[in-house]
Amino acid sequence: MSEPLPPATEKVVRGDLASEVRSFGVLQFSGDRRVKNQMRGIFTWLPSASSIVERGERLYAVDDMPVFLMRGELPAWREFKAGMKDGRDVRMLEENLAELGYVDFTVDEEFTEKTEAAVKRWQKNNGLPQSGKIELGRVVFAPDILRIKKASVRPGDPAEAGAEVLQAGGSQQRVTTEVPEEAQELVVKGAKVEIELPDGKRIPGTVSSVGAQKLNKDNKKVVPVSVKLSSPGGVKNVQSADVIVVLSRVEAENVYSVPVTALLPLEGGGFGVQIVEGGKVRRVEVKTGAFTNGRVEVSGPGISEGARVGVPKL
Repeated sequence: MSEPLPPATEKVVRGDLASEVRSFGVLQFSGDRRVKNQMRGIFTWLPSASSIVERGERLYAVDDMPVFLMRGELPAWREFKAGMKDGRDVRMLEENLAELGYVDFTVDEEFTEKTEAAVKRWQKNNGLPQSGKIELGRVVFAPDILRIKKASVRPGDPAEAGAEVLQAGGSQQRVTTEVPEEAQELVVKGAKVEIELPDGKRIPGTVSSVGAQKLNKDNKKVVPVSVKLSSPGGVKNVQSADVIVVLSRVEAENVYSVPVTALLPLEGGGFGVQIVEGGKVRRVEVKTGAFTNGRVEVSGPGISEGARVGVPKL
C-alpha cells in the first residue's frame, strides 16, 4: 500500500554543497587624501563635510577665487603656460579640459597655442582672468572624486603654500574584517566573497589584501582582510556601515542534496526519504554525507536531479 502524500515536496538538487563562514566587518570609503594649498591669500570658502567634489568643480576658494579639482595621478608642481617644457602634467591638464568640453586641441604632452586658447575659454566660463596661464595651486589633481571629511582651516584663515586645507576620501568603497584562523584558507587574494548589508541584501566582493595573523581583543587568532566591492556603483549614500563578510566553504562537490527535513529515521537505523512521483509515494533508504545550511548530501535508489521528496509543510 502506498504511503499517503506528504504535506509538501522539494526538488533534489545537484551541485556543490557549501557552508558559510561569516565575519563582522566595516564598509567605508578608501583612498584617504589630505589636500594641500599652494595659493597665497585668505581662505574665503570651503566645502562642507560629506560633500562630494567632482572633476571641474570648485574645491575651495582663496581671495574669493576658486581652486578647481581635476583628475590625475601626478600632483600639480608648476605653472601651466605657453612655452613650458613638455610633460605628463600637461597631458593630464589637456585630458581634463577635453573631458570638460574644451576639445579644439590635440591631447599630448605639449602646451600649444590651442591649449592656451582652451585654457582661456575654461577661465572665462569659471570667472577667472583670461590669461591663458594657470598658476600653481589653481587646480588640484586627484585620482578620483573627493568626498570631503572635514576642512583643516576656516574662512578667514591665511592661505599658505604647503598648508593642509581639506581631509577627504576617494570613491572606492571597501570592507575591512578579521577572519577566524580556521577560515584562513578561504581568504586568499582574489577570492570571491559576499557582503551582507544591514538590510539583508548581498553584494559581491573580492579579497584585495590579506594581513598577517594576529590576536584580536578576545585573544583569538584572526587574519585581517580587506575586500573590494565588485559592483561598479558600490553602495550609494553610505559613508560607513557595519556589514557581514560571507565566505563559502565547499563541503562536497557535485553531489545530490535535499533539505534536512526530508530525512526520515528508519526502523533498522539510518535514514530514508519519500520519493513522490505520479501522485504516489515510496520510501527509499539513502546514504547521507555532508550537512550544511539546512541541506544534506544523499545518494540511493531514485535519487536524481529534479526528483521530488517529501518535506513537512512550512
